[in-house]
Amino acid sequence: MYTYRKELLPNGLRVIYIEMPHIHSVVISAYIGVGSRYEEEKQLGISHFLEHMLFRGTRQFQNSFELFQAIDTIGGDIDAYTSPEYSAATIQVHHKHTEKGIRILGDVLLGGNFKAADLEIERRIIQEEMKQFVDVKGDYVGIDDMSFSLMWKDSSAGVPLFGDEKTIASLSAKDLNTHYKKFFVPENIVLCVSGNFRRDMVTHYVNEIFGQVRGTTSGQKPSLTTAQTEPRYLFKKSPSQTTSFKLCHKAYPYKHEKVIIMLILADILGGGISSRLSLNVREKLGLVYDITCYPTMFSDVGSLDIYTSTKKENFEKTTKAVMAEVHRLFREGITEQELSRTEERVFSQTQLLMDSPLAMANWFGIEELLLAPKRPDTPENQAQKIHDVKLESVQNAIAEIFVPEKRNFVVVGSYNVMSKKRTTAMLK
Repeated sequence: MYTYRKELLPNGLRVIYIEMPHIHSVVISAYIGVGSRYEEEKQLGISHFLEHMLFRGTRQFQNSFELFQAIDTIGGDIDAYTSPEYSAATIQVHHKHTEKGIRILGDVLLGGNFKAADLEIERRIIQEEMKQFVDVKGDYVGIDDMSFSLMWKDSSAGVPLFGDEKTIASLSAKDLNTHYKKFFVPENIVLCVSGNFRRDMVTHYVNEIFGQVRGTTSGQKPSLTTAQTEPRYLFKKSPSQTTSFKLCHKAYPYKHEKVIIMLILADILGGGISSRLSLNVREKLGLVYDITCYPTMFSDVGSLDIYTSTKKENFEKTTKAVMAEVHRLFREGITEQELSRTEERVFSQTQLLMDSPLAMANWFGIEELLLAPKRPDTPENQAQKIHDVKLESVQNAIAEIFVPEKRNFVVVGSYNVMSKKRTTAMLK
């Protein structure tokens, strides 16, 4: 079991303590309200760049070598990532190194050290990272960014959310410093300590390290475009032996009252090896190696996404098979037996979150940052709600979600004009 406690420091920093005394580790995570949704087109990628630069020399460590060596010395792991709506930095250590873990993470977050030489090294590293999403022609083929932009942005769906060579090359130390001071302020950060720790000791260190930070956020998150009256699609030709596609249906935002139904539907369609898509598209037809369905959620919008990749000659057949399952779900719904079986799977997966200090930090930290609820929605409460879902509610959600005017289709790979025409016709 665990205990939850939230504290608001005088400077506006929100701190969440999740005590799990039965384990050996402790996770200290920081969630910052900054990402591509806060960026102008000409500075796309600056939040991701900033995340990289946090590790390039801090107050305590002269460079990244010293920093990483200090983490290795205590057997710890440190990680960071940037999403469209928030960024996160996390360190996990043995509970006997809790103080060092807090001090190291505080040093990373509060350093703000952007040396010119470090900037150029990290710029090259990011440019190498970006090549993962570029094909042999040099075209951008990041299907997740493309689907996000197709659904929610008015700008070109071919613009990478983490920037391109032009925007990354133009960013300066001054730009990063301005961005840092705008968003890395107490009221825009949630700190979460999860695992085996002494609360009185940790509270003391948190107040000592983070309590003196000052500043107020001036960044605004623009709303996303949600209006859609017909299916949207984006085809990107890329020289490859396979063709990948994402079929996305606009659904519900993060922690919406119907999110549980989204989880159930994702599991029924493509959540496990016995799911409808896996059985019919992979096992029966042999068209794909892997196919999955999952929810993508933000504070204000969300979608239910199907992703797979297949040989280019099977692209049309695979699309047809996937759409057949979507249409069958819309026409026939699900059975009581399916609902019962899936409820137990999703229930168990939700319960298992409580075995992981990182999963618990993410659960409460992200919820607090994005929604700031008066009362947190606990994993056990969510798990109990799963068993309360009625078949009628699921059928109603299916009727809301799987309609042409909420349908978005992104294709990357090889296809011809006729296959494009025929597959887009299937979306209607």
